[in-house]
Amino acid sequence: MRRIAMEKRNKGVSIKEQTRRGARILLILLALTLSGQWGTFCVTASAQSSGTNSPYSRYGWGVLNDEAMGFNKGMAGVALGMRDPNIINRQNPASYSEMDSLRFLFDIGVSLQNCWMREGDIKKNVHNSTLDYAVAAFRFGKGLGFSLGLRPFSTIGYNFSSTTEMPDVDGLGVKTTTSTYSGDGGLHEIFGGIGWQPLKPVSIGTNIKYVWGDYNHYSAVTYSDANIQTLTRKYTGRLNAVAFDFGLQVQHNFSKKDRVVLGLTYSPGQRISQKATFINQQTNNLTGSSADTTNIGNAYELPTNLGVGLSWCHDYQWTVGLDYTLQAWEKCRFPALRERGGNTVFSRSWKVFQNRHRLAAGVEFVPNPRGMRVRDHICYRAGLAYSTPYAKVNGENGPKSFMVSAGAAIPIVNRYTSHSVLNISAQWEHMQASSTGKLKEDYLRLCLGLTFSARWFEKWKVK
Repeated sequence: MRRIAMEKRNKGVSIKEQTRRGARILLILLALTLSGQWGTFCVTASAQSSGTNSPYSRYGWGVLNDEAMGFNKGMAGVALGMRDPNIINRQNPASYSEMDSLRFLFDIGVSLQNCWMREGDIKKNVHNSTLDYAVAAFRFGKGLGFSLGLRPFSTIGYNFSSTTEMPDVDGLGVKTTTSTYSGDGGLHEIFGGIGWQPLKPVSIGTNIKYVWGDYNHYSAVTYSDANIQTLTRKYTGRLNAVAFDFGLQVQHNFSKKDRVVLGLTYSPGQRISQKATFINQQTNNLTGSSADTTNIGNAYELPTNLGVGLSWCHDYQWTVGLDYTLQAWEKCRFPALRERGGNTVFSRSWKVFQNRHRLAAGVEFVPNPRGMRVRDHICYRAGLAYSTPYAKVNGENGPKSFMVSAGAAIPIVNRYTSHSVLNISAQWEHMQASSTGKLKEDYLRLCLGLTFSARWFEKWKVK
């Protein structure tokens, strides 16, 4: 009797086939973006579709989004020295070279957040949900990994107003003035990256990014007396740019159980040729409406980014990481209103922003990496982070951020995969400007991420 046996062969499929499969995933991500599903997911019950309600998003490109993914949100975003074949670490593209030759990874994450805002006696509570990222990765060959995905870069979404009484200077009664501010928009990023390990302890990598988006900031001053002239201002702009990230990781094994990885990243600044528009409109019941429009070319610039990180792993059970990043926003140009010769002029300006510093530390613990039970492989995580603002608020420093996070990675085991993971994290973040009396914001976020891992790149041999 003829016996038929089947065995797995540890060779991956051809590079051509891997590229074809990766291209299919990229087309799905592009279709998701172009069809508007990225923005649609972010619609919340508070009538804002940007994923934020913060008045601080009124300045510059809005609130910068967290770069962390499911594996490191519970560690406050520590990533630059992280290196693991079962994660996609887009924050340092050199890590792609660690990809498993037989696996395809797909990672998607969402966040649900509750924000408490306080300014003096005024308090407000708002809710938001956002799609944080969607990323895929696989290996081209030995020591050569590839990743692609998309994420929001920044978000703008606010709508608030204030009303004050004016003194009765004409004897016709007390009048009120109302200032209204609203805005929407933000930047998005789609990227493709490759990581290579030319030497055993050294890995290098790069991300090629396409960044696009727009902003709309609107302000109006109206009066209870319709005979008083009203003033409306609108600021609009659009950005399209190609940018790059470069990464380096150096690994050193002190013993069979102890490994240290040093990570470095660098992103050069980019000058943007797109224009900015400022519309200044005045309306009066007697004279009608008049508007002045100013257009400025070459109005924007993205910052140079530098990062350094260190991680220590002991026996695949303990991992401790520390990251420092610098975003050099201070030298980036951005259109703004400036006083020149006694006149208010809308022009390209420098030092509209300030350099942003971020320091983060995180720890991960696995009870028993060699255990046979699911609970032995649950990863417990915790982290702390502190960051300074990039935007200025009326010429003063914006809000500093303090974050505490914790989370867990729960393995998903079934007949098809044994490496998929459900990442659950909670983050508490406090934002407050240095000046007293300014707006305070406290965020509580629940972050959910699913890392799907499948053994796609293997062939079956019949004999």
